[in-house]
Amino acid sequence: MVDVLPKLQKVGDPWTSTPSRYYGPQNAQTRAGNGYIDHNDGVNSSRRNYGNGHGTKRGGTRNRVKSYNSWGRSQSQMSATSRYVSAPRPTKYTRRTWDQAASALHQIRLGERLAEFKCSPIFHPQPLCRPFHGRACACMPFSMNGLIDETTTNLGLQNLLHVSTSNSDRYYLTRKCCYVFHCLNLRTRFNYPNIPNKMIIRDERVTSAMEQVVTEEMENNGLATDDQKAYSSLIAKHTKRAHKLLNDMKAAISSTLIRLTGYVLFKVFSNLLMSVTIHGGQQEVIERAAKRDTPIIFVPLHRSHVDYLFVTWVLFNRQIPAPVVAAGDNLRIPVFGWLLRGLGGFFIKRRLESCKARKDILYRAVLQTYVTHALQAGYNLEFFIEGGRTRTGKPSMPKGGLLSVIVDAYTNGTLDDALIVPIAINYDRILDGNFIREQMGQSKVPESFWGAVRAIIKVLSTNYGHARIDFGQPFSLREFVKNAKGVASRLGLNQPQNQPQSEIILGCTPPLSPTPINVNSSPVASDLKPLAPLPQDVTTTTLVTGKGHQRSLSSPASSDHLRLKRTLSNPSSAINAISRTNSNLHEARSNSSLFGNDVTDEYRYLVKSLASHIVYDAERCQAIMSTNAIAWLLSFVYRNGTSLFTLTKALDALRDSLRTRKRDTGFSGKSKDVVIHAVKLLGAGLVRVEKPQETDKLRCEETDVLIAPITLLPNVIELNYYASALTPVFAVDAIVATSLLSLLDCDLWSYKDCSLDILIDREKLIKRALRLSEMLQNEFLLAPPCASLDTKLHESVDSLVDMGLLQNAGSIHNRWSDDSDEDDLTFSLCYKMVPSTSSLEVIGAWTTMLAPILDAYYCTACNLHTLITRQTPDKVFIQNTQNHIAALVDKGTLRYGESMCVEPIRNAVKFFETEGVMESYTQDSVRLLYLANEYDSEDRLSAFIAEIDCYRS
Repeated sequence: MVDVLPKLQKVGDPWTSTPSRYYGPQNAQTRAGNGYIDHNDGVNSSRRNYGNGHGTKRGGTRNRVKSYNSWGRSQSQMSATSRYVSAPRPTKYTRRTWDQAASALHQIRLGERLAEFKCSPIFHPQPLCRPFHGRACACMPFSMNGLIDETTTNLGLQNLLHVSTSNSDRYYLTRKCCYVFHCLNLRTRFNYPNIPNKMIIRDERVTSAMEQVVTEEMENNGLATDDQKAYSSLIAKHTKRAHKLLNDMKAAISSTLIRLTGYVLFKVFSNLLMSVTIHGGQQEVIERAAKRDTPIIFVPLHRSHVDYLFVTWVLFNRQIPAPVVAAGDNLRIPVFGWLLRGLGGFFIKRRLESCKARKDILYRAVLQTYVTHALQAGYNLEFFIEGGRTRTGKPSMPKGGLLSVIVDAYTNGTLDDALIVPIAINYDRILDGNFIREQMGQSKVPESFWGAVRAIIKVLSTNYGHARIDFGQPFSLREFVKNAKGVASRLGLNQPQNQPQSEIILGCTPPLSPTPINVNSSPVASDLKPLAPLPQDVTTTTLVTGKGHQRSLSSPASSDHLRLKRTLSNPSSAINAISRTNSNLHEARSNSSLFGNDVTDEYRYLVKSLASHIVYDAERCQAIMSTNAIAWLLSFVYRNGTSLFTLTKALDALRDSLRTRKRDTGFSGKSKDVVIHAVKLLGAGLVRVEKPQETDKLRCEETDVLIAPITLLPNVIELNYYASALTPVFAVDAIVATSLLSLLDCDLWSYKDCSLDILIDREKLIKRALRLSEMLQNEFLLAPPCASLDTKLHESVDSLVDMGLLQNAGSIHNRWSDDSDEDDLTFSLCYKMVPSTSSLEVIGAWTTMLAPILDAYYCTACNLHTLITRQTPDKVFIQNTQNHIAALVDKGTLRYGESMCVEPIRNAVKFFETEGVMESYTQDSVRLLYLANEYDSEDRLSAFIAEIDCYRS
């Protein structure tokens, strides 16, 4: 039971500042049986003594001695007008009178305290105020202005480890077992409907895939197509396999297990983490979204295995139904696999885009049907769009596998709409250790039961600092698709060959999707009215006019919930049904789709742009932790070390820069304390701290403490992991700064505080920055799909002008040939370089941030010489490149040991394939690399390598 009047915390005692004339220390002596008499009526009231407190039964000499020892040890400390007297021995009647007087005194004090607001305001502790981050993009105005008001934006940060049952106004037992009572008070018993295997296997999509597999197998075995016995046998065989796939895949959410796990996570997180922080406004927005009749798709960035539990745990605290969570089948291990399944996990193959997965038509059909039925039944969905945990610390490029299932469910009318929530989770230190082994080129250690047990034992004895989770503002899938289709039509996507541009073709449903509408005739698409229902004679089946999606978690499950319903409230379903009949659609291969079949350009663009927008929004709302900031400063600004004082000042400047860019931090307080906290968490293996000798510790100052990063392999790779969380924040500025320095042939530090005579052409600078952005397209998402990268680059150039590094030199005309007209004359804006110490330090940090990546790309390009007139497996080529970089680092030719990480080398190979420099094919599950014909020579390779080298400082 909660007290009716909770105690006021951090509110001044009115008796101390304004003592009462009638209730001074004398009453304290009368109440306790001992004290001192103050003849000055309150002069020394601040030293009143309450003896043994309320209910004292014995007074006398013993209490008098104790009181004197505690308050009157030095007579000089007492007022000269005060003298110590002994109190008479209390009787039973006297004690009863004292109790009544004490009760009356308490009522008087309570009355004065309750009326205190009439004299002065009462200040209550407020949550740490932070701005609301993670707003939806301006390209979706309805989503941007929905679910948010002034109340949500003004809510501060909240520590989820601090629960209301631990407040001081609760009973002792409630405070002592605060997590137990908190978890018991939360509602977790929702009706999670069961999805039978038979319903999924009998779905049109699965039966069609099964027939296709059986037909191909009969043809490969040389069986006649009319052999009913063989056909029935193969159907039974693949039906049994479909049942096994579903049993291994399906989630089995348990409300009891969620409650028990919630309590265990409270205890574990309170021991491992100092806080788990979330913005109160973000929680309020998610609660409002959960009350809508629309499924929610939670899409977190993936850093740790703990991410599987974090979102479900947060939703458990807000009494929101747990989502079904896509987990890799490598986590289906004893005990832990059962635990994840009970918390909503369903297990899928990790590489859905591989050639082997594409050929498994039955598995893809079963997976797509299960996810679609789950959304139709009312479940929310959670999956990691990066496919796996990031190995570099920055967001990985998105995978469109499961996302294509959701887009397909919307385009064919199964879902009326969905709310997509980007999520970012960040830690001071990740609980999974590090990825040094994999970044060094070694194979990943597979998950096992005993390996997980050893990891948990190791984790429980370590401090991991703070954790932060940020929910982006939910945005409507329907609104995004509408805007994306408008962009696709302007780009001319999905237009069939030999088709007039005026005729609109909107087909974007992959071949494996069921056709909800059977079209007898093909009317002209331009005559369609998207918001009007189709005539009854267009279809041969009865259509459902209600919403295609049914929320069933708050009502008993029934078969009606689980029947896939097609709806005409989604206009794209009718349009797609008609456009599928057109056989002239221009199709393209998609590697980012779950289907692995030929899909239209519009569908590929839609999935890719949606995936990129989700990752961009999630990264934008991610909070920067203290270890990220300190690791970034030590890696790219003070690589040779610096003093504690200098590092503190640099952190102040970095915090101001992040605040200017509207980025939040996962820490607060004085920068000096933040530096000390981060250095302790990073540990002696990543950061070296040198203090003065023992004899000099008494006069030790901040300038005497040296802090330097450990730049030896493999330690520097782990330090770079934490620093990389900041690289997307400054990526555009770093690209512009690197492009600017590539146009100069001099050392800017030699011309510090001087004006150079060199003119920088703005258009030439933007053009070179665009080329570098194209090179690094697999490293960063520099702009959302709805925005222009060219605009971002121009804004970055303007920031260099505001910084003072570039000074406007006016416009000059471009040269033209003799045979050109005067009308062809164009002018371009030019700048003069005015390098100062502060501006050079800033752009130096930005260019150093890209230096390890550019070194990796350059060394990978140099290693292309080994592919001339030969083919090499990709793993061998990457390993040879790593050995080449390691040798250059040992010689001192390369400065950055983190250049030998696997990820930038793989991304370089992807870029080379995009440029047409190299090609690949798969033979016996081995991917072979070889040079394209036009680059299979030293001369052409040298020109390509020189282009990359020009960006290296």
